[in-house]
Amino acid sequence: MTRFEHSVVIGRPIEAVWAYLIDPANNPAWQGPVIEVRRGAGVPLEVGSEIEEVMQFLGRRFDLTWVVTALEPMRRSAVRTSSGPVPMQGSYSFEPVADGTRFTLETEMEAHGFFKLAEPVFARMARREGTSSCEMVKELLEADATTVSP
Repeated sequence: MTRFEHSVVIGRPIEAVWAYLIDPANNPAWQGPVIEVRRGAGVPLEVGSEIEEVMQFLGRRFDLTWVVTALEPMRRSAVRTSSGPVPMQGSYSFEPVADGTRFTLETEMEAHGFFKLAEPVFARMARREGTSSCEMVKELLEADATTVSP
């Protein structure tokens, strides 16, 4: 089992950070492995909503379906995979702080098959990718304060 967590403080109000991150259409811009969002983009999410993504990781391309398992506006969202090569669950947490919003990404995954064979490398790369994604969303939202209006 691989588990990781990374937090960043984004110099934007919580409403703007929530609005950007809760729309899966934005995932390819800040999540390196996400190539395309096929379903779930641009529509309001609720518990039970499904998000279909095409991802590329470790040189392999695969489809992944996420199911929203929790949604607390401006506080937390959580998902788990219902299909894909690696069972995963994850969450986004949002907390207002003096300098903007603390965004925390948590992910847990259980490697199998191809990914199990390379689990140490897979875990290291997944952690690096999670950290990189958090830093990328911080950069995107802070670079253009007009990206998302609260």
